[in-house]
Amino acid sequence: MNAFAWIAALGLAAAPVAAQTSAGGEPAAKAWRALAAADAEAAIALIADNHPGAHPSLGDTAFQARLAKARALVAERLPQVADHGGYNALLAGLAAGFGDGHIWSRSRVQTRTLTWPGIVLARQGGAWVVGVHKPLDGEMDVTGARLLSCDGVAADRWAADRIAQFYGDPAVEAQVATAAYQLLIDDGNPFLKRPATCTVQKNGEAPQAVALAWRADSRRSVEDAVVASLANGRAGMGVTPFDGGYWIGLETLSAEAGAVVEAVEAQADALRAAPMVVVDLRGNGGGNSAYAEAIATALAGEQRLDAVAVRSSGCMGAFWRASPGNIEGRNAFRAEASGRMSADALTGFDALTADMMAAGGEGRAFSPALPACASQAAVAKKPVDPARLPKSAMAGRLILVTDRACFSSCLIAADLFRRIGALHVGEATDVSTRYMEVREILLPSGLRTFSTLQKVAVGLGDYGPYQPHILYPGRLDDDAALKAWVADLR
Repeated sequence: MNAFAWIAALGLAAAPVAAQTSAGGEPAAKAWRALAAADAEAAIALIADNHPGAHPSLGDTAFQARLAKARALVAERLPQVADHGGYNALLAGLAAGFGDGHIWSRSRVQTRTLTWPGIVLARQGGAWVVGVHKPLDGEMDVTGARLLSCDGVAADRWAADRIAQFYGDPAVEAQVATAAYQLLIDDGNPFLKRPATCTVQKNGEAPQAVALAWRADSRRSVEDAVVASLANGRAGMGVTPFDGGYWIGLETLSAEAGAVVEAVEAQADALRAAPMVVVDLRGNGGGNSAYAEAIATALAGEQRLDAVAVRSSGCMGAFWRASPGNIEGRNAFRAEASGRMSADALTGFDALTADMMAAGGEGRAFSPALPACASQAAVAKKPVDPARLPKSAMAGRLILVTDRACFSSCLIAADLFRRIGALHVGEATDVSTRYMEVREILLPSGLRTFSTLQKVAVGLGDYGPYQPHILYPGRLDDDAALKAWVADLR
């Protein structure tokens, strides 16, 4: 009997999280612990056997320490798993502990209800605020108020502890902002205590303690409130005039960005002569950074771009962990995607896979063979003084807008625009490591997935997080307000 059928037989599938332990009693608790133990073991094995950073020859002792800590946390938390909520928390915390947004665990089962106090927290202008409040009769509406503390603990410290355990890195503002909505939603995590009282402050008013009225609500109702609180902006795609000059929307670096590159190149003369050009990366989660480089070149010119190029030591290159799991993953990808690949791409793909297969017999953990210098190779990007660069082809000011969604290749783009002299505004970006190529598996229970990375870029450091030169104080989903604010930067 598979996991879904087993849970349904116990009457727990899609049941409210709070009811699951009592519904099944200790036999159900033991079964959930068994599922959690098996899935955690498979997740750790996925990382240990396939992630480049886990292999000793690469010399990433920091990653190996995270892996050891992950094993210890599973052993520590497993005895407290008694239901679906505990199971989910164990796997979510395991993924978060690796400190890389490319390593995740996703649930394939959702409960119908969630428990919350009618409040969704948000980050705005680097501060904790009540993004949405749905008060009960007689409760004061505190929407928009700043959060000062919960249960007597200062908001920053209270939130950082919860985020560090289950949601991300509290030292990275983008991950803090992304996790904000989860902090006052009880999804059955037995390792976190619900706060009873939080203190908030509305503009011009005295701080006020708010007793949190926790109650079960439909998942749809809570999710609608979360969406309303997020204030996620969207850059769109294309080149348009605005009051300050020109606005380049670059919401993705996928193939759609090719049309934006063409539009920028076609209007290069006007863009270079404009008093201001804005490159808007709101909502951009990555893709191919070559599109951003083409736009930067069309704006600032080849000489300026060449002067800011990041140059590594002689020890550099891309290397795949040549594990059986990664080889199997490549073969599965080829079977699914070969029809979309050119003959040349297929030839190169197959050659690398063949070398990965040969690596096992040759005692190699990587393909191509990892050079001896790999464990020491890194790049510390030196700060660039725009005044010492070749003159930009632009007559006016270059502005870069980012938000918390900027990740992966978006970070390479943000770094590039900053290095050629862009004034960076908006929200802080996320951070991305030198590890690449996500592969996701279904865990043995069938209830969750888990991902790993397969390739390392030796000779390159991490990208991000990038803090704006000027933090935007408002909601980034209000296009008109953002554009008016940027135009005033002239």
